[in-house]
Parts: sequence; C-alpha cells; structure tokens
Amino acid sequence: MLKARELQAQGMTQVEIAAAIGKCERTIRNYLKNEPRKRKKTERPSRLDPYRAFIKDIIQENPSYNGVKIFERIQKMGFTGHISIVKEYITELRKSENRKAVIRFETEPGHQAQVDWVLLGKQCIDGEIRKLYAFTMVMGYSRMPFVCFTTKMDSATLLESHIRAFTWFGGIPDEILYDNMKTAWVYDGEKWQTNRQLSLFAYYYRFIPKRCRIHRPQTKGKVERFNKYLRDSFFCDYDGRGLSIPSLNEDVQHWIGKIQDNRLVQFNKSRRERFNDEKKYLHEVSSVPFDVRNTLPVIVNRESCITYQTNKYSVPPVYIGKTMTVKPFIDGRRIEVFDQDGKPVRIIICEKKGARQIIIFPEDREQILLHWKNGLKKDFSFRTSKKKHSASHTFVAVRNPAFYEQFVCGGAR
Repeated sequence: MLKARELQAQGMTQVEIAAAIGKCERTIRNYLKNEPRKRKKTERPSRLDPYRAFIKDIIQENPSYNGVKIFERIQKMGFTGHISIVKEYITELRKSENRKAVIRFETEPGHQAQVDWVLLGKQCIDGEIRKLYAFTMVMGYSRMPFVCFTTKMDSATLLESHIRAFTWFGGIPDEILYDNMKTAWVYDGEKWQTNRQLSLFAYYYRFIPKRCRIHRPQTKGKVERFNKYLRDSFFCDYDGRGLSIPSLNEDVQHWIGKIQDNRLVQFNKSRRERFNDEKKYLHEVSSVPFDVRNTLPVIVNRESCITYQTNKYSVPPVYIGKTMTVKPFIDGRRIEVFDQDGKPVRIIICEKKGARQIIIFPEDREQILLHWKNGLKKDFSFRTSKKKHSASHTFVAVRNPAFYEQFVCGGAR
C-alpha cells in the first residue's frame, strides 16, 4: 500500500491508483485519507541520565564552565560513560542559556534594584593620591539612579552606601541584585553563600539579596549601562582634577536631578515619571539605621590610653587593663569607643594615621593624675615593705617619658 502514496505524490487519481495496484477504489480512498502511523522509537536509558540535573545546574550558573572539569566531577560521582555524550549535552544547554541571556526583561515597580561599583582609578583627593570608587544603585523599573563616591570598597562602606541610597529613594525594593563582589558573596567550595554582614543587613531592611550569574553582564544590564553613562557624561569633567569626596557627592546629586527629566526612549517617559509610579511599591525605611561599622577590640594600657592607627587616645582610668571596642566611622576621621558591656564611652576625632600622637582629653586628665599619684604611693609602700612581688599587684605608675611629657606639658585636646 505504500506504493499508493508514491503514485498519489506523482499526481495520479485514486481510480488510476486502484487500477495500477489491483485494489478497489474504496480501499485506496480509505487508506489515503488516514495519516501514516509514526513508528515508535524505543527510548533507551542513558548513562548520563542520573547526572543531567547536576550538569544543568552548573551550566545555568556559569555557561562557560569547562566541560572536561564537569566530566571529571561526574566520573568521581560514578559516571562510566564517554566524554562525547557529556560534551554534546553541555552544548545543548549552552545554546539554550545563551538564547535566554539576550532576552531583555523588565521588572515590576519596586521589585528590584541593581548594585555595582565603578572603578575610577587613582585621583588626587584632598591633596593625596588615592583610589576612587563610585557606588551605584539603579531601580529596575524606573532606571532611577543613586551614586555615592568613596575611597574604599569594604563591607562597611558598601552597607553604609546602601543606607544612603534607601534614604535618598525613600524606600527599599523587594530584592537587590549583585555581582560576585566578596563583600556580598562567599563561595564555600560547593555553592555561593550570602556574606554574613550583608545577610544580617538584608534581614534588618527586609530585602532579598540576589546574585547575578558570572560572565553574564546582561542580568544586571541596567546598572552596567548607567555606569558607562556616569563615566561619559559626569565624571569626564572631573577626571584628573583635585577632588573632594563631599563636594563630588554633592555635584553628582545635582547631576542626577537634571537627568531625571530626560525622556527614556523605550518608554517615552522620564525617570522621574516612572519613579513616581514605582515609589509607592517600595518598603518603608527604618528610622533607626543598621550599625554597619567594623568592630575592633583594643586594650587600655596602664597609661589609660587606647591605641588606634599608631595614635594614643585617653579614656577614663577605670578601664585600665580592660578590653574596649572601637568602631570607626565611614568617613575615616572619627571612631566611637565602647566599654566591655557595649555602652558608648565617647566619639574621638582621629589624628592622621602614622602621626604617633598622644591625646589626653581634659575630662580624663584629673582622674588619670589622681590614679597616677595613688599608683606612685602604692609602688613606694610596696618597695619599702621588702615583701616579695605579688603577681596580682598592678603597677599604674607611668614609666613612659613620652606620655609623661604629653600629660604634664599640656597635650590635652
């Protein structure tokens, strides 16, 4: 009967076909009006089947991951097949992932913001050559940006910049997207984990940290495009000039105020118009900011001073021999000192790093002097009593000439 279909394809009528193959016309008609049955293919299990989900997770995470390394990993897991079927499957997955990568996606209002750092090289900042960075956060729906220039990219600076951005936006999105910056993500050998400080910070402000896939800049393309715009349209006028961080941050806010009303071609609306729609979907910002400062333990020496960046600062003598905590402010010019119970003691304006200054505060001077005199009396009575030295005895007499000179000659601030 297959001959009947061949003759039909040649243009013969059903009557002619019936005569040619010796069948009645009705049989030919019934046969030709039904589609030919497709032969069922027998599906044979593959040795790769138990490992397909594992390989798919790796390629979704990093499409350029080395295929030989994947083969070696699944061999250790028990795979006994050939590398060719592994490479074939990886190629299929990469094609699928690459198609997804070029699809432009839009986020709902208030759903996502994207964060990044812009490296601006070495610049003259307050008369000193230092590296300059710009923290940028861009709202996914409105493309509304926030920019903050800094000289550091550590965890405390990153989180402090977040707080400034939240305050500026007047709200917090559902999630924030990051690349693989170390202050946001940690790889434990098996998978990526949120940095502990960022995790606590995100829990406090009620947003979800998200990580963009490596070698996949399209996933945070909104902030990437803005970073180029920031370089070409704003920072080009400042590059190579003497800069000040506060004035630079003030200038960039004025610049953002101007570009807010520029019309976005793809939406035929401005950033300001779209942000007015987006703002009502943002979460409220807590009135009590999260303390993002780093914590450093310091020991109070017998001269009633703590040491920070080679400089010594006095504290009340009741803390001699005890461990206190120092939290540097983000501006790098101040520190806050806490006692062993976490109670704040004072805020100190720091001397320049490496200056090796001894600062005795007026409120500590009288107490330290009294403590010092009492210490001398104890030391004198101890020496004249001809008793053996006690391990529990504390010598509080000052034997540091530099400290004595600073104390007596009016080194207080």
